[in-house]
Amino acid sequence: MTKLGKTADPKFTRAMVALIPFATAFARRGGDVELVLTKNRIPISALSDPTMLVEANACYAAMEDMANLLGDPYFGAMLAIEAGNTGTPAIQDAAAKALTFGDFLARFIVEIASQVDNVDHRVEVSSQAASFELRRRITPRGATTQVTSVNIAFFVTLFKRGLGDAFDPARITVLAPTTDGVPANFLPKMSLLKSRLNGMKVTFPPEWLWAPFSLGWQIDGPPKGELGDQPEENLLAHFRSVIAANIVQGELALNRFAELVGLHPRRVQRILSANQTSYRRLKEDVRHGLTLDLLANPITSIAEIASRVGFSDVSAFDRAFKQWTGKTPTRYRSNYIRERDTPDRGVARV
Repeated sequence: MTKLGKTADPKFTRAMVALIPFATAFARRGGDVELVLTKNRIPISALSDPTMLVEANACYAAMEDMANLLGDPYFGAMLAIEAGNTGTPAIQDAAAKALTFGDFLARFIVEIASQVDNVDHRVEVSSQAASFELRRRITPRGATTQVTSVNIAFFVTLFKRGLGDAFDPARITVLAPTTDGVPANFLPKMSLLKSRLNGMKVTFPPEWLWAPFSLGWQIDGPPKGELGDQPEENLLAHFRSVIAANIVQGELALNRFAELVGLHPRRVQRILSANQTSYRRLKEDVRHGLTLDLLANPITSIAEIASRVGFSDVSAFDRAFKQWTGKTPTRYRSNYIRERDTPDRGVARV
């Protein structure tokens, strides 16, 4: 697995832990990542350097800004649910080697303690109840709706997935400073309680600690900070996310991309070739997909979209888009909006 190493100062965190997934999803939904990062004094290079540290409060604020700009209070929670179901290399060892729920929690605490300094985790057990607690070592300066909902959604998803039939949402209680970012159908209302706790605490029946636990993630932990031998589907998804996070910077050379994903350039090429594609085609596919998402928002200008997907000028963007679709971006958008706003037409075909 990737051992990120401690930050030594709890005021700082690694951007790759939460900020990069947020930024990637935000960009796909038409958000201006660079604007949000600039507002919160986070360098754009934080999205491409897995070792970079950023101030935790700035990271929290950027997460809030992205959700607010999208008008989606459940933005972070939905990302966390997806991560809990599909897997994350950061705790892969704990997930793969645990036999019981208690075993997983113990392994998780040891594993995550070697990676971060700004959050403490602990488990308490009595004859009446057991609890898993996450406590921040800094005091957030602003809203914590997103980071709190990420914590709740991620860990409850892990517990639910790993425990299977033994999990009963009516038998857990979640204490957190806010529950505003948690989807209404995620947990029973009586299971979510507001508290002044600077973090989150989940209380559950102590007998769950001895229940069999298996997350069933289909990923391999990357050895020595590299991607290792993950299944091709996960590798390609990771490749796409790295390209999407860096596409605004324009041309991303293969050698630089290989550095970002922790693989030799020739290995990247072999992986892509085995999947009947190339680095150039993968970049174009990602750029094409991002462009279509951005065009769905009529507020974003064509010039701004061209810049966001890495084109130096609108004319070059127009030529590339016509190669992809046979239409100009303006015509594509007008057709899309017309089809979308026409009743009973179903999915737009543009």
